[in-house]
Amino acid sequence: MDAITHGNRVGYLIYLFDFLAAWEKRPACLTRMAYEWCSAISEVAGGLEQGSMRIKQGPRGFTGFDLDMESALFDSGRNLVHSDNDSHASERPSGLNHKVCVDLLFMTLEIGFRLADASRDRPHLHLNHTSHHDQIFEAVFSCDDDGVIADAVGVWIVGEKTPAGLCARYFTKRVARAIPFSSRLRQAAIRALERNWRTELATSISDTVCLLNCLDVDVDDVQNRFQWIWLLVEIIRSLTGFESLSSHYWCLLGELTSKAIAHGRLGPRDEEVMKSLEGVENWEKLEAWMAVVWGFLVYDFMPELVEDIGRVTLKLTSQRPSALQKFGNLCKSGVIWESKARTTLQPILDRARAGQSPLESPPPP
Repeated sequence: MDAITHGNRVGYLIYLFDFLAAWEKRPACLTRMAYEWCSAISEVAGGLEQGSMRIKQGPRGFTGFDLDMESALFDSGRNLVHSDNDSHASERPSGLNHKVCVDLLFMTLEIGFRLADASRDRPHLHLNHTSHHDQIFEAVFSCDDDGVIADAVGVWIVGEKTPAGLCARYFTKRVARAIPFSSRLRQAAIRALERNWRTELATSISDTVCLLNCLDVDVDDVQNRFQWIWLLVEIIRSLTGFESLSSHYWCLLGELTSKAIAHGRLGPRDEEVMKSLEGVENWEKLEAWMAVVWGFLVYDFMPELVEDIGRVTLKLTSQRPSALQKFGNLCKSGVIWESKARTTLQPILDRARAGQSPLESPPPP
């Protein structure tokens, strides 16, 4: 750490970082250490005159060492020399400049997060977030390298208690470039959203929806089905999300709820969404949403809403055979198990199969 803060052994750091980056079985503790190095590098950069780490990369992906590696290594190895009249000279690294700081930052992120894995059987790491956290991501998302950005996104994937609302906010910069994400960056963004969607939505629903619409997440991308059901439900419940979420995600919600249902409590907004979709006769979206509604009724049966929900369900299943089959399968498979919800839903499905008028009210439960 002293080599970073004092800046008089940068050449040795480069050799060390090159070695660590080539280590294929890096231990988890190295991820935590690397993140602390990132913070130290950002702190040093903040003390330099330029005061910013927003430096675009050169053609090789690095900013400083491509120019004159031999000179940079030689200068960074010198002892610090300072004037007696400058009491802070010893605190200003002679071998570091902003280009070198950015290079070191990117190398350190690669060491810490390129091979990091947030698998279910591995606990998340406690990362010591400092005031320089934002500076790290300002530098990363100002560059043009998806590999570097994906390394940094690893902070949001493997770390616990990450600062709220940064993921979608910073990704708006990358989305604005209107260039498709690399495969690795796309997967990293999906994992980060799956992990932190609650804080992202609490901070900015519009940014989160913008990122989602760019990612085009499919069912094969999903690791935790229930997390994605809830993410989409909360977005649709919001006016912003309901109006701007891509139709692709209504289809995804439909696929996810074909084999699983979320449990929660029905609210007034859920009924508003149902009636809005019924009013415009958007049967595809309504099919996905009614699976959510019936899932909520399994866990929290609300008699005062059942009549209206039953009426819409009968209308939907009479108009759309796929919905009839879907709800029938949910009952048969036990996803909607023996409960007031199932005993209410089953007669509705029977009436739809029999071709009865969808305008007739279903029998009371």
